[in-house]
Amino acid sequence: MSQKPLLDEPRLAYQIIVTAPGTKSQNWHSVLYDQKGEPVTIAAGATVKTGVGVFVGVPEDRPFHPFGAIHADTIAWMKTAQGNVIMDTEPWAYRLHVGAEGSKNEGWQGELLHGRGVVGPQPGKFETPMGPFIWLERTHPWGLGGWFHASWSAAQRQAPAKQSGAA
Repeated sequence: MSQKPLLDEPRLAYQIIVTAPGTKSQNWHSVLYDQKGEPVTIAAGATVKTGVGVFVGVPEDRPFHPFGAIHADTIAWMKTAQGNVIMDTEPWAYRLHVGAEGSKNEGWQGELLHGRGVVGPQPGKFETPMGPFIWLERTHPWGLGGWFHASWSAAQRQAPAKQSGAA
Protein backbone atom coordinates (compact mmCIF):
# COMPACT_ATOMS: atom_id res chain seq x y z
CA MET A 1 0.00 0.00 0.00
CA SER A 2 1.22 3.51 -0.67
CA GLN A 3 0.73 6.45 1.64
CA LYS A 4 -1.07 9.55 0.43
CA PRO A 5 1.63 12.24 0.28
CA LEU A 6 1.58 15.13 2.72
CA LEU A 7 0.29 18.43 1.39
CA ASP A 8 2.95 21.08 0.65
CA GLU A 9 6.64 20.50 1.31
CA PRO A 10 6.91 18.65 4.63
CA ARG A 11 9.53 19.67 7.17
CA LEU A 12 11.42 17.60 9.72
CA ALA A 13 9.65 18.19 13.04
CA TYR A 14 11.19 15.53 15.32
CA GLN A 15 14.03 13.04 15.29
CA ILE A 16 15.40 10.24 17.49
CA ILE A 17 18.94 8.94 17.03
CA VAL A 18 20.29 5.81 18.72
CA THR A 19 23.94 6.31 19.65
CA ALA A 20 26.49 3.49 20.02
CA PRO A 21 23.92 0.84 18.94
CA GLY A 22 24.52 -2.68 20.18
CA THR A 23 27.03 -1.67 22.85
CA LYS A 24 26.85 -1.23 26.62
CA SER A 25 27.06 2.52 25.93
CA GLN A 26 23.93 2.51 23.72
CA ASN A 27 21.54 5.38 24.30
CA TRP A 28 19.15 7.54 22.33
CA HIS A 29 18.37 11.21 22.22
CA SER A 30 15.59 13.12 20.55
CA VAL A 31 15.23 16.59 19.08
CA LEU A 32 12.13 18.66 18.32
CA TYR A 33 12.58 21.21 15.50
CA ASP A 34 10.86 24.56 15.03
CA GLN A 35 9.34 25.82 11.77
CA LYS A 36 12.72 27.20 10.66
CA GLY A 37 14.35 23.78 11.14
CA GLU A 38 16.24 24.82 14.27
CA PRO A 39 16.42 22.51 17.31
CA VAL A 40 14.05 23.53 20.10
CA THR A 41 15.65 23.77 23.52
CA ILE A 42 13.26 22.48 26.17
CA ALA A 43 14.27 22.98 29.80
CA ALA A 44 14.10 19.91 32.05
CA GLY A 45 10.46 19.22 32.88
CA ALA A 46 9.13 21.94 30.54
CA THR A 47 6.70 20.98 27.77
CA VAL A 48 5.99 21.86 24.15
CA LYS A 49 2.60 21.03 22.61
CA THR A 50 2.46 19.84 18.98
CA GLY A 51 -0.13 18.36 16.64
CA VAL A 52 0.93 14.86 17.74
CA GLY A 53 1.01 15.52 21.48
CA VAL A 54 3.14 17.01 24.21
CA PHE A 55 6.94 16.72 24.34
CA VAL A 56 8.82 17.03 27.63
CA GLY A 57 12.40 18.19 28.14
CA VAL A 58 14.42 15.34 29.68
CA PRO A 59 17.97 16.20 30.79
CA GLU A 60 21.04 14.14 30.03
CA ASP A 61 21.65 13.40 33.70
CA ARG A 62 21.91 9.60 33.81
CA PRO A 63 24.12 7.31 31.73
CA PHE A 64 22.33 5.14 29.18
CA HIS A 65 18.98 6.87 29.78
CA PRO A 66 17.13 8.52 26.85
CA PHE A 67 17.18 12.32 26.87
CA GLY A 68 16.06 15.36 24.87
CA ALA A 69 12.51 16.16 23.74
CA ILE A 70 10.58 13.01 24.60
CA HIS A 71 6.86 12.53 23.97
CA ALA A 72 4.91 12.56 27.25
CA ASP A 73 3.22 9.26 26.35
CA THR A 74 6.64 7.64 25.82
CA ILE A 75 7.83 8.90 29.21
CA ALA A 76 4.78 7.29 30.85
CA TRP A 77 5.42 4.07 28.89
CA MET A 78 9.10 3.99 30.00
CA LYS A 79 8.00 3.84 33.66
CA THR A 80 6.94 0.22 33.10
CA ALA A 81 8.98 -0.80 30.04
CA GLN A 82 12.60 -0.81 28.91
CA GLY A 83 13.11 2.37 26.88
CA ASN A 84 16.62 1.57 25.63
CA VAL A 85 16.82 -2.00 24.36
CA ILE A 86 20.10 -3.29 22.93
CA MET A 87 19.23 -5.16 19.72
CA ASP A 88 22.03 -5.00 17.13
CA THR A 89 24.94 -2.83 16.01
CA GLU A 90 23.18 -1.28 13.01
CA PRO A 91 22.20 2.42 13.09
CA TRP A 92 18.64 3.22 14.21
CA ALA A 93 16.74 6.49 13.79
CA TYR A 94 13.21 7.86 13.72
CA ARG A 95 12.12 10.94 11.78
CA LEU A 96 8.78 12.69 11.92
CA HIS A 97 7.79 15.16 9.19
CA VAL A 98 4.83 17.54 9.15
CA GLY A 99 3.08 19.09 6.15
CA ALA A 100 0.40 21.79 5.85
CA GLU A 101 1.30 22.71 9.42
CA GLY A 102 -1.32 24.65 11.34
CA SER A 103 -4.05 24.06 8.77
CA LYS A 104 -7.01 21.69 8.85
CA ASN A 105 -5.00 19.55 6.42
CA GLU A 106 -2.00 19.13 8.75
CA GLY A 107 -0.38 15.76 8.17
CA TRP A 108 2.35 13.85 10.02
CA GLN A 109 4.56 11.18 8.44
CA GLY A 110 6.76 8.94 10.62
CA GLU A 111 9.82 7.24 9.14
CA LEU A 112 11.80 4.48 10.87
CA LEU A 113 15.36 3.83 9.71
CA HIS A 114 17.47 0.76 10.42
CA GLY A 115 20.84 -0.07 8.97
CA ARG A 116 21.19 1.83 5.73
CA GLY A 117 17.50 1.96 4.79
CA VAL A 118 13.93 2.83 5.61
CA VAL A 119 11.79 0.20 7.35
CA GLY A 120 8.77 -0.51 5.16
CA PRO A 121 5.17 -1.06 6.28
CA GLN A 122 4.57 -4.06 8.54
CA PRO A 123 1.49 -5.18 10.46
CA GLY A 124 1.56 -5.28 14.23
CA LYS A 125 4.27 -3.85 16.42
CA PHE A 126 7.86 -3.47 15.23
CA GLU A 127 10.40 -3.64 18.05
CA THR A 128 13.24 -1.10 18.11
CA PRO A 129 15.80 0.04 20.69
CA MET A 130 13.39 2.94 21.34
CA GLY A 131 10.46 0.62 22.05
CA PRO A 132 7.64 -0.69 19.84
CA PHE A 133 6.42 1.24 16.80
CA ILE A 134 3.24 0.71 14.80
CA TRP A 135 2.53 1.43 11.14
CA LEU A 136 -0.44 3.69 10.38
CA GLU A 137 -1.82 3.70 6.87
CA ARG A 138 -2.98 7.18 5.89
CA THR A 139 -5.78 7.38 3.31
CA HIS A 140 -5.82 11.21 3.17
CA PRO A 141 -3.00 13.77 2.99
CA TRP A 142 -3.83 14.87 6.56
CA GLY A 143 -3.63 13.00 9.86
CA LEU A 144 -1.00 10.46 10.83
CA GLY A 145 0.77 8.06 8.49
CA GLY A 146 3.82 5.83 8.64
CA TRP A 147 5.61 4.78 11.83
CA PHE A 148 4.65 6.04 15.31
CA HIS A 149 5.70 4.91 18.77
CA ALA A 150 3.02 2.52 20.04
CA SER A 151 2.68 4.54 23.27
CA TRP A 152 1.55 7.76 21.57
CA SER A 153 -2.16 8.26 22.26
CA ALA A 154 -2.68 9.98 18.88
CA ALA A 155 -1.33 6.86 17.15
CA GLN A 156 -3.40 4.53 19.35
CA ARG A 157 -6.59 6.37 18.35
CA GLN A 158 -5.85 5.84 14.65
CA ALA A 159 -4.36 2.32 14.81
CA PRO A 160 -6.34 -0.80 14.01
CA ALA A 161 -7.47 -2.50 17.25
CA LYS A 162 -4.98 -5.37 16.92
CA GLN A 163 -2.02 -2.92 16.79
CA SER A 164 -2.95 -0.40 19.47
CA GLY A 165 -1.67 -0.44 23.01
CA ALA A 166 1.63 0.57 24.45
CA ALA A 167 2.89 -2.72 25.83
